[in-house]
Amino acid sequence: MSKTYKVTKVESQKRPGRYNIYLNDEYAFPISEEVLIKFAIFKGTELTSILVEQIKAADSVSKLYGKAVDFISYRQRTEYEVRTKLQTLSENEEAIESTIEKLKQIKLLDDENYANSYVRQIADGQAKGPQAGIRYLKQKGIAEVLITNALDEFYPETTVRENATVLAQKLFDHQNRYPYNKRIEKAKLALMRKGFGSDVIDQAISQIDAEIDEDEQSQLLKQAGMKLWKKYRAEEPYQRRQKLKQSLYRKGFDFDAIDDFVDEVERN
Repeated sequence: MSKTYKVTKVESQKRPGRYNIYLNDEYAFPISEEVLIKFAIFKGTELTSILVEQIKAADSVSKLYGKAVDFISYRQRTEYEVRTKLQTLSENEEAIESTIEKLKQIKLLDDENYANSYVRQIADGQAKGPQAGIRYLKQKGIAEVLITNALDEFYPETTVRENATVLAQKLFDHQNRYPYNKRIEKAKLALMRKGFGSDVIDQAISQIDAEIDEDEQSQLLKQAGMKLWKKYRAEEPYQRRQKLKQSLYRKGFDFDAIDDFVDEVERN
């Protein structure tokens, strides 16, 4: 038979929105304002032992919900992130799922909106390709269909190619202390790391406006070449020549220009 209790005191805590409940003149449990209102608890209310357990369970969900809202308040989160966080706070899977559903109902948790917002951000920012977006959103637990839909709508192929072209030029211009071939190589690798596909990269590289300063290239070759010439001075002449050529080629210098430099340095 269920026991009956009478609420003899409802006391506000120092923490806003929290209350202490006294049953039969003894402290019983704390609850949130939300639960207080939901169960219409006030002085003189009679509660059965079954109802008391329901109130406690509801308060557990309420507290978990509050922590979830705090977690989301710092920045937008995905369902996966929130569930992972809540699992560190509670072992009550039912309470966790209830909290997740409540957050989704009031749109505090919306994976579709999260995916759309992130894809729009990287498309507008012109610094990342679609593959970078896919990697990031998968890490956040976003469903593949939502990722695909977001890319189709907010990062179409035309925008991908435009962004890659703009970024390729910036990357190439930024590497002006390197020889031409090395600048191209570095631009390609950077575009790949930033999430652009090989076909898009090839097209972007082909559109680079490359004004080559021949005097500058010659000076770069001479500086690098003389350092290496001294480095290999202990080698036999043939080995010295071959190692010098190989090293300069790896640095991105033109093969014909390397031959001309080696011939010149040997003559002197």
